[in-house]
Amino acid sequence: MTKCFKIKWIGKLLIICLVLWACAQNLLSKYTSDTALPQVAFDNDGYFRGTDFLARHNKDNSISYYGTQSLYGAYLAGRIAHMRQDFNEAAEYYRIVLEKDKENKGVNRSIYIIYASLGEIKQAAPYAQAEVDANVPNTLAPLIVAIEKFARGQYEAARQIMDKMTDKAYTTIVNPWFDAWTYAGEGKESEAIACIDKILDDPALAATKLYHKALIYDYLGNRLMAAQNFAALVKQYPSDVSYRMLEIITDFYVRGGDKNMARQISQRYNDNSVLTVLLSDIDKKIDAGQVNAEAIINTPQKGLAEALFNIGTLFRASNGGMEFAQIYIAAASYLNPDYEIAKIAMANILEELGLLKEANRYYAQVPKDSGSYFISRMKMIENMNTLKDFAGAERNLRMLLKDYPENTQLLTDLGNIASSMNKNNEAIEIYQKALKSSHVVDNSMWPIYYSLAVSYDRINQKNKAEDNLKMALHLSNRNPNVLNYLGYSWLIENKNVDDAVRMIVEAYRHAPYEGHIIDSLGWVFYRLGDYDKAIAFLERASDMNPGNAVISDHLGDAYWFGGRKNEAVFQWKHALVLKEDSELLDKTAVQEKIDNNRVENQVLQIQDVLLRDILAKISPNDDTANDENK
Repeated sequence: MTKCFKIKWIGKLLIICLVLWACAQNLLSKYTSDTALPQVAFDNDGYFRGTDFLARHNKDNSISYYGTQSLYGAYLAGRIAHMRQDFNEAAEYYRIVLEKDKENKGVNRSIYIIYASLGEIKQAAPYAQAEVDANVPNTLAPLIVAIEKFARGQYEAARQIMDKMTDKAYTTIVNPWFDAWTYAGEGKESEAIACIDKILDDPALAATKLYHKALIYDYLGNRLMAAQNFAALVKQYPSDVSYRMLEIITDFYVRGGDKNMARQISQRYNDNSVLTVLLSDIDKKIDAGQVNAEAIINTPQKGLAEALFNIGTLFRASNGGMEFAQIYIAAASYLNPDYEIAKIAMANILEELGLLKEANRYYAQVPKDSGSYFISRMKMIENMNTLKDFAGAERNLRMLLKDYPENTQLLTDLGNIASSMNKNNEAIEIYQKALKSSHVVDNSMWPIYYSLAVSYDRINQKNKAEDNLKMALHLSNRNPNVLNYLGYSWLIENKNVDDAVRMIVEAYRHAPYEGHIIDSLGWVFYRLGDYDKAIAFLERASDMNPGNAVISDHLGDAYWFGGRKNEAVFQWKHALVLKEDSELLDKTAVQEKIDNNRVENQVLQIQDVLLRDILAKISPNDDTANDENK
């Protein structure tokens, strides 16, 4: 049995698929080396930090650097940076390539797509402009250039650039929305509203079109028409009103001195399970709102950010639209740095792409006074744990605990971090605080008792470990992991052997595909002297967890008694270098087995005849153990 920590394996990076195809060009045929290329700087952790950091190197030697001698080498370094998800670094390498191979359209496209995908529109725009100037068809370059021009208030120029986007999705949805806000920026109300009317007549867009009409009227000071459109939105499409829309609508009435209307609209959604959690935040904003305060959407840039976010959500809901959703939502965050919903959505997308560090960059921007602050910090902490940045996770948890000192979940997570760092006494103290903070003992508390038991077990306080395991077993309705842990603990101590084996068999019956539980069952057969079955189950466990040191050690022992001594020695040597569960492995004992060619197994006996019959019928090649009639 091994102590199992569930690891979230991340899906394939969709952004790589979008970007790397652009690099698959005939590259660098004209150049083989160039000593004049700029030097590339790295910090001591090996991460690119740009040429500005060379001054630090020259001053105190705190970073190292090397000069890139080959354009092909810089290109390969960019590709490698892509594969390890260091997109800023990849963009910098491609930039180095482009300085000498200026006509390389594939590399140029890769740079602006990377920057745009990360919300760095200002950095992306010059490279996108080069593609616009070259009249390259069917690209995102005009959109990126137009967004940057819009950000700088160049509304007519932005509109002209968008005219280059001629695909149907653009001419019927994106361009009219974009143009509407350029006209709003110019103070041209009728033209702006006419553009909204040009957007595709589709029921899925009806509510959002009313929403943007109201926003434009409100921005241009036409409160009467804004009120009419907001009222029509709430009346005609109540189920399509999002949290963001509700926030904007209630703010509109509060600014107009009608808090009662704002509350009435908010209360209509009290029975909406999707919005209920967030309504308390809106109610607080209504109470604190001031008459004639500045509108939430008080610039054309913020208005277009709303439109880009809405378009991004449409792409995100479509098949294969994630890459485009990322660019649109990132652009929304760029145009409105205060747009926290866009930041959270961007973080979610980056998480789905496996870019956890970049996701955390967006979560960190959610302000403390936001109703989303707590959940954003919790997501940050979860990502840090996945990245094994336990120090960062601990720091953020302790910050949250200053505001929520008796939050059971925060205390449990902090205890888990201490446990993962083998600070078992500290973990025990924190888990005990978590139990006290709950004030009630119910089924939801079993993971804390289980984790507390593991910490006690690691410091060899077996009785306390057993007491907490029994409590976890009771509260969890005999969870397979708890059954397995307690059963294995008894088995290695030659204690309560029949009960230990029953627990492991029960765990296997409920979770027959868990590697650590299969390992425990294999160890049962090993301890009973049934080495053929032991080998079969332990090989299955090893196949499922090839990097686990304890499983490899167990398999070596079974091989030894099964007469496969060379394979046994190989597994023991392998166990000594594996990392997973290595802290649970008695490395001295394993080395002695290798040195002395000697293994001992005190074969156990099962007293219960029925249990012996159940074990005899369990086969690694079928699902006999899952038969509920056993």
